[in-house]
Amino acid sequence: MESDITTPGKCISAISAMQSEIGNARKTLMNAEGCIVNRVFMKEQLDFLEKNLPETVRKAAQIVDEEENIRRDILATKEEVLTAANNQARQTKADADAYARNVKDQAVADANALSERASNDANACVEAARAEAKRIIEEAEKKAAELVEEENIVRRARVESEELREKAQQDAAALRKNTLEYMDSLLAETDRSISDLLNNIRLERSEVRNRM
Repeated sequence: MESDITTPGKCISAISAMQSEIGNARKTLMNAEGCIVNRVFMKEQLDFLEKNLPETVRKAAQIVDEEENIRRDILATKEEVLTAANNQARQTKADADAYARNVKDQAVADANALSERASNDANACVEAARAEAKRIIEEAEKKAAELVEEENIVRRARVESEELREKAQQDAAALRKNTLEYMDSLLAETDRSISDLLNNIRLERSEVRNRM
């Protein structure tokens, strides 16, 4: 017989019924500590407890284990979000530094100023990404703490953790995309400056050759 949600209450009722039966029983004449009880009634209650009490205890232990698993899932999700955000920030910084080095190697004196500006802006974007990741982690911890106190902790904690992890990944991807787009615009500006400079040099050379 598998216990349902009302079985714990029935087990307690069975114990109370036996206590009442013993408390109201008549004492025996031969033994002051003995009493006369309804044997059939007591056997029915004991049989009920024997069939249902172990299952009730198992269900209670299962609930405790599920709550512990949820707490571990929340902590694991928090670590995953933090690790992903940090990795994305490091990759974004590495990409920005690589672009900055290429611009510096190929640019002339006027282009060096633009390269430095691009590197500074990239670092600012990285710091913004780290700050956003920290805010997302703090929000996840706050949401998780609130969900632990609610009755539907199992379902809502998992849903909220998944949404926060996806949001962190989307925000990190958006920050990286914005950084790369900004770097591309700066490189385009640098390219135009270099092209203008080369055109001016070609014109000067052409004028020199015409004077020869």
